Amino acid sequence: MRFLLTIIFIFSVCTVQAKNDIKYTGYEIGNRYKLLQSFIADYEVENGGLILDGKVSIYKTNKNKCVLVSKIDGDSGVYGTETILYFYNSKVLYGYYVNYNYIFLNGEGSIKLNKVNYENPESENSLIELKKEFSRYISNISKNTLRKCSN
Repeated sequence: MRFLLTIIFIFSVCTVQAKNDIKYTGYEIGNRYKLLQSFIADYEVENGGLILDGKVSIYKTNKNKCVLVSKIDGDSGVYGTETILYFYNSKVLYGYYVNYNYIFLNGEGSIKLNKVNYENPESENSLIELKKEFSRYISNISKNTLRKCSN
């Protein structure tokens, strides 16, 4: 009996850990959750670099938790980065970055499909860095959306 309880405990711990380790791409999030709000935000590359348009979408994941997906294409239009931030009560819970590149129909790279190849999510992101990223977007999030993403 003790052995059976130990196995059940280990299985439940592994299941919970595996669920938290799932990292969805922006495409998967868009197909999985309900869109609450979207907007365009300027994104300035560090050290006085280019200012790029970031396409930001916010989705409701469950009860009061939400996820912000920011998609920023690089200046060449061939690659980009998605920032995925899960938040609640205007506070970042966790997040990660996913790099991607576009798929082209021809070899010259002139006919771009609206489809991307995703790389593996970057898993070692500090919460401080993610909170700084979130602060770039918080002023553009409507009060209605913030209310739906809090208690």
